[in-house]
Amino acid sequence: MTAVRRFGDVLLEENQPCVMRDGITLYADIYRPDKPGRYPVLLMRQPYGKKIASTITYAHPLWYARQDYVVIIQDVRGRGVSEGEFEPFIREKEDGFDTVEWAAGLSCSDGQVGMYGFSYQGFTQWAAAAAAPPHLKAIIPAMCGADLYQGMFYPHGRLALAEHLPWAFQLARDTARRKGDEAAEAFCTLVRNKTPDELIFRMPVGDEHPILTSYFPEFYEWCSHTEYDGYWKERNLLPELTHSKVPALHLGGWYDCFVQGTLQSYETLRQIPGRYDRLMIGPWSHIPWGRHTGGVDHGPESDGNVHRLHIQWFDYWLKGKRETEWLAEPKITYFELGSRRWNKLEEGSPFQGAGDAACRYVLGGTGVPANGASGGGRLRPEGVSEPDDIVDVFVYDARLPMPLESYLPFDRRGVQDRYEILHYTSEIFEQPVSMFGSPKLRVQVQTVSGATDLVAILSEVGPDGSSRMLSIGRAEVHETDETEGWATIEMELLSLGVQIQPGSALRLELTGSAFPLFVRHPNGISSADIHKVGNKSLNIATVAVKSMPEMPSVLELPILCTGQ
Repeated sequence: MTAVRRFGDVLLEENQPCVMRDGITLYADIYRPDKPGRYPVLLMRQPYGKKIASTITYAHPLWYARQDYVVIIQDVRGRGVSEGEFEPFIREKEDGFDTVEWAAGLSCSDGQVGMYGFSYQGFTQWAAAAAAPPHLKAIIPAMCGADLYQGMFYPHGRLALAEHLPWAFQLARDTARRKGDEAAEAFCTLVRNKTPDELIFRMPVGDEHPILTSYFPEFYEWCSHTEYDGYWKERNLLPELTHSKVPALHLGGWYDCFVQGTLQSYETLRQIPGRYDRLMIGPWSHIPWGRHTGGVDHGPESDGNVHRLHIQWFDYWLKGKRETEWLAEPKITYFELGSRRWNKLEEGSPFQGAGDAACRYVLGGTGVPANGASGGGRLRPEGVSEPDDIVDVFVYDARLPMPLESYLPFDRRGVQDRYEILHYTSEIFEQPVSMFGSPKLRVQVQTVSGATDLVAILSEVGPDGSSRMLSIGRAEVHETDETEGWATIEMELLSLGVQIQPGSALRLELTGSAFPLFVRHPNGISSADIHKVGNKSLNIATVAVKSMPEMPSVLELPILCTGQ
């Protein structure tokens, strides 16, 4: 145990031991005010080295300590200097419970404990809340999901490869350092920071890499469980959390790789009587939470004042301060893309929208194939004109997948010129139109090449011709025989909150992949084998899309209001 020292006008105690119920000791750094008294605790439990303390997105613990909090940053089991073996996600409930109760009993603590942090540090909050330690009073889980399958690893029913393969090497790096393998540690750093592309394209997806096999074999567990099964059920905290009453401020970003997990957790828990949940979504990616994301300037208010937000939330629940009356605050606060303003909703669902307003667009054409951004595909408001009778075809070669790396709003117009994508574009909007919720697509599809994927991407086409992604969805298409005819595919796209500006249009893309945002379908095989096949199994799929008057293919948009 180290001595207390002063750092930045607060007191710092490094490597403070906390003994778990099985005898394993976890270590934490404690920052506290340099004055007499007992204070509420803010706890972060993380696997990346406690000195970092998530300062890539959060204020340093010193800042929180200067707001009269005791701040504890702990290395989770088997990470940093803590004892034990790291099994991601598995022991965080028990260890979270034990750490919260230990923190509440410290001589500098007044017994009130809150937790904060994002990504894995968000999950450790959900895990502790599921274990229900008596002294845990409030949490702010950010950029994470409590259901790991749908919320983090397979948000579109396919492994989120671009995020989790580099992350696996990041987690392997700490184990390699603990084992003294400097070469493996250096390679993991290179993969995480500089050169993941070669490994992302490596086939089979589940083919073992010697460094991951040695230092993070859990990646191959993630690959081997492609469907929601007992493995993922064990890692889904939502059923237990429905019995928890710990107030939660769900914090997410429209461009975050885990935004679906944030929205899913809020949507599930907001319906539980006696719970107190609030949702805030900003114009942020996973890292950083800044003003300029994906090449777009979201304006000076886009940071949402998140540092002060944390203090207001914890002051309310841990100190009893009522300057911000959270009980009277609207349940949802979100940054509306396009208008660059923060909106509030008292009621509503990030999946269903707010109210019952909706606008349906029918897929149509002009007699010219819909392939490529300059093609003849059109989105026409339902009921404005007679629906067209169209059949469009795209060919998806799994050896040359359609590229999409993230949810970031980078300009897609170069990719959209490819003829392997069908495009349906609306007329230019003459007034602003606000949307909040999940777009829904119903489309008639055929394939003659066995099972494949249908990927739908919704984007806003600006007056300058730029095309920035708003939402995405995916569904599997199975081959139909002559007697079955066309298959009706229904999918929900990723939730959005946006105002389409006058002079802009909407564009729907239909294609076969969004790689490496999620794993591509090799075509012609079962989804259960998708991570097992090599390059020889990358095939070509031919997919037809139909819309006809008696059974139109329709895009439904969650319209909130127009003309603002």
